[in-house]
Amino acid sequence: MSYVKVVFLKDVGAFVGSDGKIYGPYKSGDEAVIPEDDAKALALRGAVARIGGYVIEEGTKPSPAALKSLPSKMEFPLLFPILMSIGFILIIVGLMLMSLSAMKVSGIIAIFPFPPIVISGPEAILIAILPMAIILTLIILFLYLITRF
Repeated sequence: MSYVKVVFLKDVGAFVGSDGKIYGPYKSGDEAVIPEDDAKALALRGAVARIGGYVIEEGTKPSPAALKSLPSKMEFPLLFPILMSIGFILIIVGLMLMSLSAMKVSGIIAIFPFPPIVISGPEAILIAILPMAIILTLIILFLYLITRF
């Protein structure tokens, strides 16, 4: 169905267009978009004049089956877990290297922004085990999240 924009030169009462829709009533000087067939019939009576000379085409709607067959989004089911795994592994390796490099054989712990401190006895064991315990907890949490989602 083609539509055109028209200006009404005379008063026109309401009418049912060739597309089955109700148009009007219109007064002289009103503008409207109406079916091209109706515009031609009204133009022959001298009631309307076409504005701009262009035709507006009404598109057809696709069937619901055709719409459902179109992909709504791109899906990469393994991309997110793979990228998340790589990032997580890099973070864990960095934390392990940082915690291991902070401990020296002489019992001095040097973590970059803080001054070196001397630790011996149970505190050294606690400081050596605590980062590893945190890392293992993060690994378990990560594996749970990956399998869950």
